[in-house]
This record gives sequence, C-alpha cells and structure tokens, in this order.
Amino acid sequence: MILLLAFAFLAGIFTVLSPCILPILPAILSAGTVQGRLRPLGIIVGLVASFTFFTLALTALVQATGISPDILRYGAIALIFFFGLVMIFPRLSEGFARKTASIANLGQNLSHPSSGFGGGFIFGLALGLLWTPCAGPILAAITTLVATHAIDLLTVAMTLSYSIGAGIPMFLIAYGGNRIIQSSRFLSVHAERIRQFFGVLMVGVAVILTFHWDMLLEQKLGGWIPSALVENNTKVQEQLTKLKGESPTVERLRELGKAPDLKGITGWINSPPLSIEELKGKVVLIDFWTYSCINCLRTLPYLEDWYAKYKDVGLVIIGVHTPEFVFEKDPKNVAAAARRLGVEYPIALDNDYKTWQAYKNNYWPAHYLIDKDGNMRMEHFGEGSYVETENGIRDLLGLAPLQMEESLASSRTITPETYLGAQRGHSYKGLLKVGETATYADNPPLGDDEVGLRGDWRVEEESIESAGSESYLDLNFLARQVYLVLSGSSKKPIEVFLDGKRSGEFYMDGDKKYDIVETTYQRHQLSLKIPPGVKAYAFTFGDESH
Repeated sequence: MILLLAFAFLAGIFTVLSPCILPILPAILSAGTVQGRLRPLGIIVGLVASFTFFTLALTALVQATGISPDILRYGAIALIFFFGLVMIFPRLSEGFARKTASIANLGQNLSHPSSGFGGGFIFGLALGLLWTPCAGPILAAITTLVATHAIDLLTVAMTLSYSIGAGIPMFLIAYGGNRIIQSSRFLSVHAERIRQFFGVLMVGVAVILTFHWDMLLEQKLGGWIPSALVENNTKVQEQLTKLKGESPTVERLRELGKAPDLKGITGWINSPPLSIEELKGKVVLIDFWTYSCINCLRTLPYLEDWYAKYKDVGLVIIGVHTPEFVFEKDPKNVAAAARRLGVEYPIALDNDYKTWQAYKNNYWPAHYLIDKDGNMRMEHFGEGSYVETENGIRDLLGLAPLQMEESLASSRTITPETYLGAQRGHSYKGLLKVGETATYADNPPLGDDEVGLRGDWRVEEESIESAGSESYLDLNFLARQVYLVLSGSSKKPIEVFLDGKRSGEFYMDGDKKYDIVETTYQRHQLSLKIPPGVKAYAFTFGDESH
C-alpha cells in the first residue's frame, strides 16, 4: 500500500512534465498576476479537491442525478471564461470584488487586502473538473476500479496522493510567479497589464476547451515533451495487478492463448458490430485508447498508417474506446473526436469496461495482436515498439519483415494526415471562410505542418475548391511521399512546386488519391497551382524507400 501511494504521488508530480498540463498552464500562471498572497494556494487546494472528488464520484453523480457530464464541463468552462473577463476589465473586477469580497475577491478589497484564497479555491474547483491528466497505469487502475464500483479506502488514498503530487509543482509555479511579480519593481508597475494579458489567455483557454482543441494542441506538442516513466516499475505493476485481483501479465512475442471476445460494447463507430469469432481469417489489432489521452494520440499516426497499408491484405484494427472520464462516454463526443483525429477504422465503445476487464488491461494505450485463428500473439503497453508491432503484423499476414532502412524510417515522425475542409481542417495559416468564395492573400512563411491558401478558393465542410486561375495550395511537410485526394475535372494540369522550384505537373483522371511528390526525408515546402473546378480533400504522407 505504501509503495502504491508513494508512486501515485510521484506520478502526480511528473505530470507537470507532460503536455497534459498545457491547457490549464495559463490559468495556473495567472495566479501570480492577481493580488492575494494565498490565491495560489487556494487554486491548488480547489483543484486537488475537485479532481479527487470528480474522479471518484462523477460516475455515481451522473447516474444518480441524470445530469450530463457535459453540462458540468461547460459550466466549469463558463466560470474560467468569466474569471478571464474579470481579469481583463478593471471595472468588472472591482464590481465582482465588491459583491463577493468575503469569499472570492479577485483583486483587492476596497477597505483591506484580501488573501485571495476564496476566489482561488472557486477557480481551482473549475480547473479540477476540466483537467484531464495523461493516463498512466496508476490512474488507469483508479479509473477502472471506480468504473466497476470497486472503490475502497486505498483507491481514495491513491487518488488523493496523485492529486497532491500533481498539485505541488503547480503550486510552486503559481507561487513563484506571484513572488516574482511582487519582488520586481518593473513588473509591479505593469501588474495591471500583465493581469489583463493573462486574462486574455484565460479566455483563450476557455475557447480551446469548448471546442476540444486542447487534444490537437497536446498531440502537436506531445512529441516534444517527455512522458513520465515513474510508474513503469516492476514492483508497482505487481502491486497494481494484486489491487485489481489479477495475475501479472508478461509481454511476449509468442502464443498467448485464445483472444477474449469483445464484451459489453455499447456502440460502434465506422463499422457495424464485430466479434473476434467472426473475424477469424483476418489479423486483428486491438487498440485500447481514449480520445483525451495524449499517449494514445501519439500512437494514432502509426495505427492509421498500418490501417492504410494493410487493410486490403487482411488487417482489421479495432480501436476499443474505454473512457478515462465520464464525458468520454458520450458517443457524440467520441465520434466528433474520431473525425477531428482522422480515425477511419472501427471503434468499439467500451463504456462499461467489460472488454477492458476481459483483456485484463491496465493501460492507455495498449495493443493486442491476434492471428487468423483467433489466438493472441503479441501485446504491448504504452507508446513505442512500432517497428516490432508492424513486423508482427507483417509476419501474421505472410509478408516479409521490414528491412533495416524501412524499419528506421517507420519509426520516424512524419506530418500527420491533413484535412482541407472546414470540418476537420485545423492546420491552416489564417482563417477559413466557409460557404463563400474568398480571395486569400500571400501568407507569412508556414510553420511546421501548416497549410496556406493563395488566390481564389471556395471552402466547404469536407473540401476546398479552386475558383481562379492563380489559386495555390501551400503546405509545409516532413515526409518522403505526399499524396492528395482530389475530385472534379480540368483540362489544365496541376502544377507542382517543391521548395520554390517547379518539379512537374499532372492531369486529373478521376476522383481519387494522387501521388504528388516523392523526395528526401526532411522538411519541405510544397505549392500546387490548381485550376478552377478542382476540389482538394486531404493530404496523406509516407516515409517508405523504394
């Protein structure tokens, strides 16, 4: 018990090193810009209390009251938005302080200094409901026990230990900002402007959370921020499996017995219902994931690449979506996330943890590879081992293993699939104007994996359509191969420019995916001059040597 509590505490501390903290970081930093020496403490105490309570009790609360978790979530977002406005506008701040001076003074009381603890505590309560930390095995074990109504004193203690561990570095960040501003004459003079700046950031955070853009931000930056490995300890794994009443499982690349079937699935996305039994004759890869887990998001490009490569030769990928938080149980939320992330393979909704328990799983993500006879042949937990997993797929499909150069290439990062329509187009430099023809001027240089438009374009939900003779589609990418899905017709060619030099042209011969360019593996600038009437849907990328 002491070992689990200690590692839960350490896992919480290491959360500050993960991209999961990014969506709430501006809110934590804002504590230093508001008067009240106890405000940072109030925020962290509120966050720890809220996160602990809602992790343990939200499922029961929703079942007992029928309140949608989305209502609670959007209420918390509205509170964050309001606090941001209070920081931006002095008159609103003064009015709010006057009305709530005894419990939630955001600034300075008109008659005496406020500690700021009450306002910080309320603010922290909202943050605790919105914060979704990266899912390691300890948090996964807690979530599983809560979902299966197996809460005991140890579960509560582990949750609280994790929350306190996460709260300590956050408090140091908030308190350090407070001390820096108070001790610096220059910063003190400009404290009001600094506060307004962070108020704008807070409003931005509310907008990002409303539209779930925090997932895309975490996926974009996840590769640059290390994930904590503190929980990947043999003794910790033994304790976790005992806690859940299971026998420890060992990762093997051999016969692992008959694969459990998919149990208790509450719905399907991208597919009719499937079962392991009816998929005999196919190679099946089971991927346990959840759409707010950054570790899961970082594996998606590999899964999507394998699906594109091998689906026509016998591979079936099933993404078993087992929610970490209650709001992830909503099928509409999962479907929307799948569209945003470009997931096209079947998704099974495991809202009741039945399949998770059948596989004795402890992790997000976790991969289980099943052969054509329905036997488990490989299991892998967490990120990594992409080359080994792909070679396992190829072996079961009867294909030769990847050569050394291909293996190295397959482990490299490439630009993810990039959608061009307004519905899923999140990589644009500038704004899209949906449903009307607009002229896009030359943009500043594109950032990594960004898309830009020049000339006349009509933007639809799923595509963009060239509306002028000088319409250019620009892309900054990292890959060897670039492909583009196009439809429409034109007697004029599509001209291709790579790194500022004309590299060729091609004519359309149907609605399909076109091979645009093959080049060296490094970052390049691609420009396509597309004649009127041609629609572009999505870029995809490869890193194969031929």
